[in-house]
Amino acid sequence: MNKTILLILLLVAFIVTKAQITVSNTAPYNNTTYLVNNVLSGNGVTASNITFTSANANQIGFFKGGLLGAPNLGIDSGIVLSSGDVNDIPIGGNQPDQGTYGGPGDPDLLTIAQSVRPSISSTADAAILEFDFTVVGDTFEFRFVFASEEYLTWVDTDFNDIFAFFLSGPGISGPYASPPAFPNGAVNVAVVPGTSTPITISTIHPGLNSQYYIDNPLGTNNDFNGFSTIITAKYPVQCGSTFHFKFAIADCQDDFLDTGVFIEAGSLTSSGVTILANTPLPNNTIIEDCGDAEIIIVRSDITLNDTVNIVFSGNAIPSEYSTISTTQVFAPGADTLIFNLNAFVDNLTEGIDTIIIEIAGNTGCNMVTILIEDYTPMSITVSDSINICTELGETAEIWANVSDGKSPYYYTWNNGGGVGDTLIVAPEETVEYTPTVTDACGKEIIGEIVPVWVQCPLTPTNVFTPNGDGINDFFTLINLDDYLNPSVKVYNRWGQLVYESDSYQNDWDGDNLNEGTYYYIVSPNKKYEYDGDAKEELKYTIKGFVQLYR
Repeated sequence: MNKTILLILLLVAFIVTKAQITVSNTAPYNNTTYLVNNVLSGNGVTASNITFTSANANQIGFFKGGLLGAPNLGIDSGIVLSSGDVNDIPIGGNQPDQGTYGGPGDPDLLTIAQSVRPSISSTADAAILEFDFTVVGDTFEFRFVFASEEYLTWVDTDFNDIFAFFLSGPGISGPYASPPAFPNGAVNVAVVPGTSTPITISTIHPGLNSQYYIDNPLGTNNDFNGFSTIITAKYPVQCGSTFHFKFAIADCQDDFLDTGVFIEAGSLTSSGVTILANTPLPNNTIIEDCGDAEIIIVRSDITLNDTVNIVFSGNAIPSEYSTISTTQVFAPGADTLIFNLNAFVDNLTEGIDTIIIEIAGNTGCNMVTILIEDYTPMSITVSDSINICTELGETAEIWANVSDGKSPYYYTWNNGGGVGDTLIVAPEETVEYTPTVTDACGKEIIGEIVPVWVQCPLTPTNVFTPNGDGINDFFTLINLDDYLNPSVKVYNRWGQLVYESDSYQNDWDGDNLNEGTYYYIVSPNKKYEYDGDAKEELKYTIKGFVQLYR
């Protein structure tokens, strides 16, 4: 008989042990980024910038088995925050009253606690989980259970541990602190359903809001003395915007008898279909025939086929942009559809056109507006040709200037000129440079040729001896090769023209002229070098006397 009773007791103990919650804060559950992204976040929510601060690292963890035993939490698994050690929550170990860390509290939690019990003067051992998040719908929600070891002895006393879920972001203005990026303050979304009353042991218990209270005298699931029913926090937001959450819990008045909050895995969700755009320019702007607008449709529920009907409007006529099907279909498991939209060049100056793309009947971010700017083809001007003598250390500045098109512009020059709108060059011989310019739209324009003539000053001989000995037989001009088709005129002492060439090649041997002194004029050919610039021509014209000996 004694053996039978012992066997029954062991069996009961085994069942009780198996029918309870388990908590872990070892890897990967000691990583708050993992807890938020892989445990808490569900469909339609993306979290970032995740931080956790607490007096002790054991004040956060992962729980499972929340449906075991009776009574139980009603949610199977998720994140748990506590003012004490989360490892004390399962039955059979320490009671959840050992987390006396002497850590700091939180001013906003104190303000909320005092709204229930004005005589509360302090908070301690705060555990604070914070992160930014975006949503696809116009609301978000999550489910949680509040639990405390202070039930029911300390109801309506100052020993009322406190927790809150502080929300801040676009369109939200509240009395509680918020990060600098969300300057309008925060609101608390952890309230008794249908009220603005914070949740503590003094606002949910058998004597007040009892429909939300579950007594836990035997502790078959967890070791807290009591906990709430499942409460859903739901709040309207601006879809597609970024918001900030601060989950915080702390002891009040002392740091004995811990309190916890269980947040259901995957319950932080936002339902709806969001449409958004990626464009080459800010403010959803594209330019005619200059890059696509990437249209992205995202849904939160990926379980079934889903047909999305798209409506187009705006002042851009359909022939001015690429055709897109007005019916888009999500396959099961797919959460994103992407298609591209391109605006055509219509050669009209009409200002900004708009394309409004709307998802019919959607409760999420259901509209995006694409702005279309006109594209005016580029025009280009270039510097004039220039003459330099590299041997004398001279350099040439050449430039090109583009207007219209779409900046920024990328300039390249042929013949080793380089890149940039303005160049300093010093070629060893005459070079014709041509600029090619590409704008931000990938359009290209080629400028006119910019010649840089390497033409050092002509230095004539003052005597030549055309006697057939092969030495100094010709009237020679040093650097003549730098000039195309220079003209030469030679006069005798009486001013008579005795020799003329329109393309002198250092090849005049005096013909049959008598020995004597002759007067010469050498001019570069303006047709090629100087574009009719008389001053430039005069600069390179030389005159003088040469002595002819036989």
